[in-house]
Amino acid sequence: MVRRYETILLFDIDAGEESREAFISRSKSLMEEYEGNLLEQDEWGVRKLAYEVRKKTRGYYVRLEYYAKTELIAEYERIIRLEDSVMKYITVMIDESFDPDAYANAQAQMAQATEEEPSDLSESPDMQDSLDNDDSSDDDDISSEMPEDSEIKDRDDSSMDISPDSDLSDDISSTESRKED
Repeated sequence: MVRRYETILLFDIDAGEESREAFISRSKSLMEEYEGNLLEQDEWGVRKLAYEVRKKTRGYYVRLEYYAKTELIAEYERIIRLEDSVMKYITVMIDESFDPDAYANAQAQMAQATEEEPSDLSESPDMQDSLDNDDSSDDDDISSEMPEDSEIKDRDDSSMDISPDSDLSDDISSTESRKED
């Protein structure tokens, strides 16, 4: 069964770019052996680590998204553990049942849709019509509903006695006795 996975690798920055590229190319060939392929490769670059890993405070992150048979993961993680330039890694299954053909079709449709979209919103006839018919008087309607300062009335809060001398316990007990009745 073919599944979709994501592996994030943390490389030692002292190992160098050649070592990193060589490991990624070996990873691609291993994926192909297990009827898989690399879908995406994101290089996040050098980042400061939250805590020291192998006495290093910085590392180079790479995210690989791929699909392959389930047997790949055990072999791939074994190879990762043997690689000196990889300080840490994590592998996550993204999709339990992955169809590479459907994925390729979806990617082709998305690419075609982005080619057909106008780059400027003003080139789109639907957007141009909505821009031409925009009614800017809506802002005036909102401000007319707001009361003026003279319309705001002062509240009379004198009926509320919250001074320390007030006896609130009497009010509470009388309220409780009314509830019991």
